[in-house]
Amino acid sequence: MLHAALKCALFVLLTVSMLRYGIVPTKAAHRFSDPAVHFLHGFLETGWWLLAAATIMAVVRTYYVVGYRLRQNRFTLDVIAALLYLGAVVAIVTDVFDIPLKGVLATSGALAIVLGLALQSTLSDLFSGLLINATSPYRVGDSVTLDEVADGEVVEVTWRATHIAKANRDMVVVPNSVIAKSRIVNHSFPLGPHATVAKFETPTQLRPSDVVHALELALQTCVGISKDPKASVATISAGRKKNTYEVTFFRTGDRSEVEVLNKFYDAAHRHLESFAAQLEDGNEFADIPGGTLAYRLTEAIGVFGTLSKDQRIQLAKSLVRREYAPGQVLLNAGVCSQSISIVGYGVVAASAMEDSGGHSDIVRLGPREYFGESGPIAGVASMVTFVARTYVIVYELPDHAVVSLLKQHTDVAHAFAAKLEARQRKGQAMMHMSPEVHTAENGLMQWLHRCIEAIHHELA
Repeated sequence: MLHAALKCALFVLLTVSMLRYGIVPTKAAHRFSDPAVHFLHGFLETGWWLLAAATIMAVVRTYYVVGYRLRQNRFTLDVIAALLYLGAVVAIVTDVFDIPLKGVLATSGALAIVLGLALQSTLSDLFSGLLINATSPYRVGDSVTLDEVADGEVVEVTWRATHIAKANRDMVVVPNSVIAKSRIVNHSFPLGPHATVAKFETPTQLRPSDVVHALELALQTCVGISKDPKASVATISAGRKKNTYEVTFFRTGDRSEVEVLNKFYDAAHRHLESFAAQLEDGNEFADIPGGTLAYRLTEAIGVFGTLSKDQRIQLAKSLVRREYAPGQVLLNAGVCSQSISIVGYGVVAASAMEDSGGHSDIVRLGPREYFGESGPIAGVASMVTFVARTYVIVYELPDHAVVSLLKQHTDVAHAFAAKLEARQRKGQAMMHMSPEVHTAENGLMQWLHRCIEAIHHELA
């Protein structure tokens, strides 16, 4: 702002001084017998026109600075500056040097044709930039997708190209002529939340109705997906080898799109896997209550990875199938579970009490996820309440089967203790609570190990 004021003051001072000595900038300089005087008049008139263009430009730039729009309208300012200085040059040629404009245009016509052919690509980018600036499909700071050319945040729009910063902070410079031919998706306009669209493909062996139902369950499994507006699942194509589905949903809170998409795809995979396991022939696991699905659920607990296939089959035979209606409580907070519960179908929510007296879901569990391990392993009560959000099928691994397993495999006991510690810490962090578990001086991990050893010693 001070810079513009100084230019205005200098321009006014120069104008008043020139008029006082009879020098009119808009008229051709008189020819004086003294070459030095003639040169001085021409020099002052040329400087006046250039200073006039610079002053007007400074005032315009100040207008955008005051409105905090300088970064978004940099290209517009460049265009205005070019037009102002071009006008000043034309005025200097016609008024100061007294050269007819027709002659200048006739002389520059051939040169313009040569330059036009030589700079065809650059001129295409220039005029495309003018078109982009006039229509404003995006602005600096917007998140855009340009077909398969680029995807990220607009950092700068210049005469020749648009600079886009990708999510990994790589800078992509896209010529304006390419953008003018591309399909532009602006994720920042209009204002307000924007839906996330996820594509999903499945083999034709899975019925579309089953897949749609599984995807709907996956949407309910993700805490970061809004219930209003309601998410939608659509079958967009059915082919000979695969079917394609499109899922549209809105995010809640400050969760990133990548985080929610990752959770959704993982939940969708687990729900579809649950459907497939129920349809699988599974002659190999015919003697297991629950068949193939029960065995697949034992595989879902990662700490069982050190067990042999026969040992996992024996665990699967110990599973007890339970069914719960929507809203039914599976495990109350403060209660010590007598089994490890593995979700086989549906959605289970880990719910915590809020200050207002209501309950909020911290996390939701789908097929191949488990809960309640703190009871059989360490004798620790559950920190949250587990509630069925849909019709749920749960396979419970009784505590006696867990104790027998941990006696034979100390490595599994240590792995369970580490997993339990991580889940306890994560749960406390998500509830924004300070840890309420009284630990020994050596820390939570050692305390859990001692609990495990004490329980197994008593039961031995």
